[in-house]
Amino acid sequence: MGKEIELDEIDEKIIERLQEDSRKSFVEIAKELGVSDPTIHVRVKKLQEAGVIEKFTAVLAPAKVEKGVAAFIEINVKPNMIEEIIENLGRLDEVLEIHETFGEYDIIAKIRAKTNEDLRDLVVRKIRIIPNIVNTRVTTVLKTRKEEQLKITSE
Repeated sequence: MGKEIELDEIDEKIIERLQEDSRKSFVEIAKELGVSDPTIHVRVKKLQEAGVIEKFTAVLAPAKVEKGVAAFIEINVKPNMIEEIIENLGRLDEVLEIHETFGEYDIIAKIRAKTNEDLRDLVVRKIRIIPNIVNTRVTTVLKTRKEEQLKITSE
């Protein structure tokens, strides 16, 4: 991660515009914010170097790319094996998020599959066979009401 920076109102507005549509040109953003195009270029570069903006990416519609079934899998692991399990989970394309947690389970991961049968195969044939997993619990998502990227909020 880069050096620490303090975000000002212009930085926050640039981030907001890019999160709405990362294809928006710097010229368009500059016009909207009433600043010069080079100002946007310099500030975005500064935000990237500081690690505030990690990457620009496309957000896919899961059902359109045949990954319409979502679930969360909670996992308990043997002592001192959490890093190994996280590394193994990270190699699976179907695993979208991995969170180390305190509580009843050691890890919570968000997973996606094409069908319920594919979800079952993922859990049984790819995840539960990972060495040093003690037990798992799967919760299938019926309907997603809100799913977003982290947003900048001014307080």
